[in-house]
Amino acid sequence: MITNSPAQTEEASECEQKPAEFIGGSADARSYRRRSVLWPAKLKVGQHDFKCQIWNMSLGGARIRLGLPIKKGADVTLMIAGRGEIGATVRWCRNDTTGLSFNIPAEEVRLLFLDRLQSMGMETAEV
Repeated sequence: MITNSPAQTEEASECEQKPAEFIGGSADARSYRRRSVLWPAKLKVGQHDFKCQIWNMSLGGARIRLGLPIKKGADVTLMIAGRGEIGATVRWCRNDTTGLSFNIPAEEVRLLFLDRLQSMGMETAEV
């Protein structure tokens, strides 16, 4: 049986906050279009790697299913097989999903996915 320490319980309650910090203060006012994907990945937090699944992504960030709380504001690395590593910051987490914003320019993210830009709807300039 796994029990949560007081620190983990505090992080979990922090994790359940609603997504925030979108451009314009609304989930609909984003800098980049999101596309649904279902890709396996790993999230590096400090010295630890955790398996996760990317549910959607854009040139500016990703929504992942992780299954454990990560503190808002934590610096992490999203590792995608065959694509490389993308530095990111945790913007929100709720239940078993976490929102990340990438810490690299959108153009660098675009280069990582050159062969999938058309299928992801990212081949043209974003609005």
